Amino acid sequence: MKGNPAEEFFHELLPYLEKLDAQIGALIQVLRDKGVTTPEEFARYVEQADLASDVRDRGLRVRMERLFALAEGRKRS
Repeated sequence: MKGNPAEEFFHELLPYLEKLDAQIGALIQVLRDKGVTTPEEFARYVEQADLASDVRDRGLRVRMERLFALAEGRKRS
């Protein structure tokens, strides 16, 4: 794994993503249990957040691909 920076990055990031996923799950459950929102209402918010996230993800993906391409180009030089 030492030779692949993307793989190393993923393995370092994974525990944080897992923790965040658990925290989000807990927050959703609290909102539902307390009656703050209905599943339908919550679904609308999730849809909106998902659309905004898609835009951010596309931008991040383009930047990451460019950085990886630059790093790969430097390795070959």
